[in-house]
Amino acid sequence: MAITGTPIRPVTAPVRIRILIQPRSRLSLSPLPPGKENPINGSVPEYTTKQFLTGAAIFEGGLLLAALVLGWLVGTDPLAELTFNRKDVLLGLIATLPMLVFLFVCLIAPTEGLARIRDFLRQTISPLLSQCRLPDLILLATLAGVCEEVFFRGFLYLAIEPLNPFLAVLTTNLLFGLAHAVTPLYTVLAAFLGLYLTSLLSIDSTPNLLVPVIAHAVYDLLAFLLIIRDYRHWMQDQKRLQNDADP
Repeated sequence: MAITGTPIRPVTAPVRIRILIQPRSRLSLSPLPPGKENPINGSVPEYTTKQFLTGAAIFEGGLLLAALVLGWLVGTDPLAELTFNRKDVLLGLIATLPMLVFLFVCLIAPTEGLARIRDFLRQTISPLLSQCRLPDLILLATLAGVCEEVFFRGFLYLAIEPLNPFLAVLTTNLLFGLAHAVTPLYTVLAAFLGLYLTSLLSIDSTPNLLVPVIAHAVYDLLAFLLIIRDYRHWMQDQKRLQNDADP
């Protein structure tokens, strides 16, 4: 999903960023150095890009390791349903489209619960994502797509499904939602997205874990880009409001 399970403390005020015009990437952003006070709002960045990416990699890698170890203990190979072929890569890309529509609605819907999620993102994950280069975002999305799908769908779902398919679906997606529990509503939304990803594996007569892996990774990457775009616009609005308020 677009938000990793890495613990993040909310930033009390917006973090100012400086956009560097570089031909290699339009997403190259230079944050204020960690530990240096922002002269506009007095905030101090608490994480460097390296710390953020390292924490995310440790979390996602831990899920992958857990899937392999637990799978070995219970006799369930989490990679058993993973095969590489062009057809399922294409299916994974197509499967991303409904998820992107869902995300777009969440970004523009005026409901209080979704507005609270957007505010949370702008104060926590968005400033950190905005410090990342495009290769960083690709790596982060790939790690989430591979590691989370191998754990939740490759191991957990396939380990429980022979015993009770309903319990497998319920347990897998409940835990998937809880792994993304940044707000109560986001937990529910993440669980429903997890249900969709599970369906990509369960309803296929020839299931391939590659389909939800591709859908998850591509969705996360595009979600990161949309979240950064939303954050930039929000920062511009905050700056205009502050300039208007200054005497």
